[in-house]
Amino acid sequence: MVNNSSISNNIENSISRAIDFLYQNQLPWGEFKTLACWNSFMLGSYFDSTPFVTSFVLYSLKDLEQKKVKIMTEKAISFLLSEQERGGIWRFWTSKNKKRVPPDLDDISTISFILRLNAVNFDDNLQLILNNRNQDKLFLTFIISKGEKYHFARLIDKFKDYIDCVVNANVLLYLGQNPETFPICSFINQAIKLNQPCSIYYPNKLALFYMVSRAFKNNVTNLGENRDIIIKSTLSYQKKPGVFGSHLDTALALNTLLNFDYSGKEITAGINYLLKRQLADGSWKKSFLFLGPFPWRYYGSEELTTALVIEAMKNYLYGKDL
Repeated sequence: MVNNSSISNNIENSISRAIDFLYQNQLPWGEFKTLACWNSFMLGSYFDSTPFVTSFVLYSLKDLEQKKVKIMTEKAISFLLSEQERGGIWRFWTSKNKKRVPPDLDDISTISFILRLNAVNFDDNLQLILNNRNQDKLFLTFIISKGEKYHFARLIDKFKDYIDCVVNANVLLYLGQNPETFPICSFINQAIKLNQPCSIYYPNKLALFYMVSRAFKNNVTNLGENRDIIIKSTLSYQKKPGVFGSHLDTALALNTLLNFDYSGKEITAGINYLLKRQLADGSWKKSFLFLGPFPWRYYGSEELTTALVIEAMKNYLYGKDL
């Protein structure tokens, strides 16, 4: 996608520095850090062990051939497998975390997709996922076993029937487009068309657009129905040329536009902005991407933002060649 050799060199150098940051900061057991915070500014944030963000980092790094990426990927996959429960189940908090929560389809789907992408065997969880739908064939977030109903009663009472668009988009990423998932495509497309709020875990619309575009790029073509609406809405977040808010917001926006094959001048402006904002250690600033299980906490990290920026730069630099 890039013809200018100067900017290409700058991007390649930036990606290399970002990979060094991730390599140096990956935890010894393979996890990439997730930080939790009680405020949306991520002030006073603290480490909160979860496999979820690691799956995002691996997605952003996919197709890169650097030796350090391969080493990080192997370590991260070992970590994800170590957190698997019988039946291909993952929970938001890891076994290293004292907090407990029921398994959820967001974690299960994103992690399963990454493992399959890397040709890694894991327990078959297809039927488990399909069994966690409501009467409209839309996916519920949490999988509640009979033995856990009492323990998680507060969470169950509040959100047991809520259908989250982003969670369903991530299920689509894993299950793909087929008759079983057509109702999800229709549900998400309708919500976007009508500009309806449809995610309590991802209050930022740019997160929704990114997840939808990611599923679309991975052959869920029905989600391309609202391509023009998503592109127009994403561009409306632009504060000044190429800047869509925080570093994380800008990375989400650029990835969304690139995933939908948009090639306007905003893309190059955004890449140049991120090149200038890279920190000395190779990272970009943290912002929250999602809300964790009730009671609400905000979640993000420098590692997550950095991975998403790498994804945007990689997609801009190599386009469809990857």
